[in-house]
Amino acid sequence: MKSVRDKIKNAAGIHRTGLELLKLAHKMDSSAIPLQILHALTQVAEIYLGLFLTARLIDSLLAGGFHRAFLYAGLLIVGTLCLETAGLLFTGAFRKTSNRLRIGLHILVREKAISLDYETMEQPGVAQGLARSERMNTMHGGLQNVIASYRRLLESLLTIAMAVGLTAAVCFAGPAAGGGFLARMAQPAVSVSLIALLSCATLAVYVRVNKSFMNKNDEVFQSHTDVEIKLSYMLGHILNDCGVGKVIRIYDMKEMLLGNFREFNEQSAVFFGKWNDVGIRGSLFRGMVNGFYVVCAYLFVAVKVLTGAVTTGAFTQYAGALTKLAKGFQDLVESDAELRRICLGMGDLLDFLHRESSHTEGSIPVEKRLDGEYEIEFRDVSFRYPGSEEMILKHVSCKLTMKNRLALVGKNGAGKTTFIKLLCRLYEPSEGCITLNGVDIRKYREDEYRELFSVVFQDFKLFAFPVWCNLVTGYERDDGKIQGCLERAGAAEFVRGLPQGADTLLYKRKEGGVDISGGEAQKLALARALYKDEPFVVLDEPTAALDPVSEAQVYAGFHEMVKDKTSIYISHRMSSCRFCDDIIVFDQGRIVERGSHEELLAGQGQYAKMWNAQAKYYAVNVFPAS
Repeated sequence: MKSVRDKIKNAAGIHRTGLELLKLAHKMDSSAIPLQILHALTQVAEIYLGLFLTARLIDSLLAGGFHRAFLYAGLLIVGTLCLETAGLLFTGAFRKTSNRLRIGLHILVREKAISLDYETMEQPGVAQGLARSERMNTMHGGLQNVIASYRRLLESLLTIAMAVGLTAAVCFAGPAAGGGFLARMAQPAVSVSLIALLSCATLAVYVRVNKSFMNKNDEVFQSHTDVEIKLSYMLGHILNDCGVGKVIRIYDMKEMLLGNFREFNEQSAVFFGKWNDVGIRGSLFRGMVNGFYVVCAYLFVAVKVLTGAVTTGAFTQYAGALTKLAKGFQDLVESDAELRRICLGMGDLLDFLHRESSHTEGSIPVEKRLDGEYEIEFRDVSFRYPGSEEMILKHVSCKLTMKNRLALVGKNGAGKTTFIKLLCRLYEPSEGCITLNGVDIRKYREDEYRELFSVVFQDFKLFAFPVWCNLVTGYERDDGKIQGCLERAGAAEFVRGLPQGADTLLYKRKEGGVDISGGEAQKLALARALYKDEPFVVLDEPTAALDPVSEAQVYAGFHEMVKDKTSIYISHRMSSCRFCDDIIVFDQGRIVERGSHEELLAGQGQYAKMWNAQAKYYAVNVFPAS
């Protein structure tokens, strides 16, 4: 009893997932489900219209009613043509809808990914869940396949319902007067018992056989998941990525990479071979069962015809109905199994769409101050990344001096970039808090708080859009402002030299696109930060890809640009700290020193050691004095 309850509960859970996917599809395109319902109705109507009219046609011909036979023939031709045409129209319309569903779901998943806070999205489990949901969506055919599978399920239920009605009619049709073995076999009670026994046995065999082959399919599929991941990585991140071409050629990696690709491809071929073999064996076994049922059905109806229970013309109608009953059972079981596979596979996608951000939802609006006077303070802040026990920042307390130029220095891994991520609220402190004007920043609206910052991270990204799009991003285009920002970032000259200036498409992913150097890209990233024009400017290794002269030009431009703003710099070039008013030194997640360049040199602490270690490389001081 418990096993039955568990099966029912499991089936209900699968179809709850299926219904949720249907609701999702309906929101994207309200025509998708009605189109498939109409398609199912026309398919079933075409089958039974053919059975009904064919029976009448044969009876009319046998009775010599040629005019009536001609009428039935005409109705059969016209009805079949109309229903077939309608089915083709519904199928064509659904193909268009399927494309909208496919693209819409990809957009929905990416919208969800963008809407989640950065801290949540950077968790390994979340990133893996996103990749897994995308892969399963592709492998299982997406929402369009969910709808199509439910359409097949509806078709099978309608087919069974119609077949049961006709089967009941032939079962309860008694024989004409007379006795004998055949007449006794044609009695309603015997007929009902025989058909019920035959149908139940056939359905039970279908269920058992389908479950067995479905389990084998699942075993084969699960064993292949790792190979698919490897193939996806090879195709998406290596063989189709032009950016790695230089490394492949310099280190002669061609044979190594292609060897791995061939190995993974062979493993994939073995998988699809096994999968195909399982499918063929299942189809053959189901075909044998179906063949046995059809033979029994034809014999049963033949007995009814021979005993005068039904007409000769009705033979095709009732034999066809019994055949469709078996086919309906088979399609019902297979459609349910298909839906089980799809819903289990796409469950990851729903889990991802249901995921909530880990950040606190603030509600206080951020005050917009024209004077840029904001007070930000770290109060005993400690932080560990999700899933790690190691504290990256440890009891950090400091206030940011407004409208100052602040430098953050320290060894790699000291906590500088993490400090910036917490400041911008990409992460939230594990302990302590950060305040804006005395209020915990978690209480502010996250998007409004983040609007206060223009940031260039060390791993900044530019996109394959025109130059001006990369600068303007989500704001209004102002060509004068674009030019001014390019000038201050030292990028104006090279942008003027591009084929279409600021309208030039970056990167050669499309015709007309141009590739740019790392230094040029960094200048554009700096110009983007300037264009946003917020009270806090944060630059994480802003000039790492620039030569010393270009670096001096950039700092000279920023020296003028940030005079009314609060600017924060992370740099491993200690010479760049000279133009900053305030310097914070990090070591192993703690603030160990703070002061001006001269004060820290005089203190002979860690800053002085780092400065002296690099001083021998400074042939000329090219940086502007503070």
